[in-house]
Amino acid sequence: MERLIVAQAPLQSKLDAPVDPRELATAIANVPKITREWAALILTVAAHESALSARIARGEYKDYEGDSFRNREGKVQHRAWGLWQAHKNRLNDSAWGSPDIGVQTEEAARALRRAFYTCNGKGRSHSDWVRSTLNSYSGRRCDASWPGLEKRLKTYQQVLHAL
Repeated sequence: MERLIVAQAPLQSKLDAPVDPRELATAIANVPKITREWAALILTVAAHESALSARIARGEYKDYEGDSFRNREGKVQHRAWGLWQAHKNRLNDSAWGSPDIGVQTEEAARALRRAFYTCNGKGRSHSDWVRSTLNSYSGRRCDASWPGLEKRLKTYQQVLHAL
């Protein structure tokens, strides 16, 4: 767990106060069947989606954050939630919006597992499971290439090395 705490420091927002590193490390360590590789993936996605900002974890968004849009009345609304910027769906609607880091981490781990199995389940296999999982999590094809993917892969390798 101490390595998870240390791995967070270079990933944290320079503008906002970060989430409590021990709380996040504990939440990641408590994910069922967690491995070093999965811990690195979970932490990587949070770092890129929210810079581990405590403000974002609490759902306190600026107008342009949280996958925002303006509704018909012109009011800004946010589609994304928490450190992993999850969109509400039938699989997470009972937890969606919770400021609890443990709840957010648990839901993110589930979503990342679904993304993994979308690209690597039932006889499908990609040579780079991290790349395909990141693609699926972001709503893209398993073999897609997009701006930001290489940065995420580089961060994953750095976090994995730190763990």
